[in-house]
Amino acid sequence: MTTPDAASRPGAAKHSFFRKSLVLPAEHGAWAWLMVPFVVGSSVAGQLHPAIFLTLVGGLAAFLMRQPATIWLRIRQGRGRRRDEPLARGWTVGLALVGLLALLGLLALQRTAILWLLPPLGLLLAFYLWAALSRQTSVRTLWMELAGAAGLAAMAPAGYIAATGQIDATAWNLWALLAGQNVLGALYVRQRIADTHQRPMNRMAILLAHLGGLLLAAGLVWIQPTGWPALLPFAAFLLRAGWLALAPRPVANVKRFGFLELGIEILGGLCYIAAF
Repeated sequence: MTTPDAASRPGAAKHSFFRKSLVLPAEHGAWAWLMVPFVVGSSVAGQLHPAIFLTLVGGLAAFLMRQPATIWLRIRQGRGRRRDEPLARGWTVGLALVGLLALLGLLALQRTAILWLLPPLGLLLAFYLWAALSRQTSVRTLWMELAGAAGLAAMAPAGYIAATGQIDATAWNLWALLAGQNVLGALYVRQRIADTHQRPMNRMAILLAHLGGLLLAAGLVWIQPTGWPALLPFAAFLLRAGWLALAPRPVANVKRFGFLELGIEILGGLCYIAAF
């Protein structure tokens, strides 16, 4: 006689290699934080090179590695299911190997300038893992999200370096602009979600952060004249934050809200391409 457990094993084995919750990040908007900067950096460079493909592969590997690595470390702390450890470890090591091979390929193509991005990204990753493993809920939920948003914007200078082979003021400015856009977008979405669930948040702090973002963009344009289009997204973000500061703004339709935020990210990226 076949037991229910035995009957379920083939299907379970079929899906044991991939588990969505273990491999894919829970933040759906993080894909836009990754891809929009990459497209902006590659487009501003204005040329095609095989290194661009390697940069995308390496960036995706590093991006996807975060989720299984966090789960693996939590299991090691005794805060997860032990049976998930081999799968989490396998994905972490496998994605790390893909990222390393992509980096070696970039170095072989003489894209050594990409190494300048590794120290700040290493610090951001270390902070993210520390925050993810912290038992302080406020640290784990807010600051690691902002660190991730800023870190993913590094795909802008990475794409630029892959195409041109050099790192200059334009590459760093792209990172600053896209990091600012990602962080402000994360704060705005978090406030809207808090309003939906009637949770308190400091609206004035979010408004001041948006004002700081506009001043940052203005300073970058002043240091390296890139044209006024670079200011447009941050001016729009500040107006939106002012609207949000006046009263709670709950989200009526989550899916529509997500697509709207994606469209805003893309429009911001187009403004930076036009500016540079």
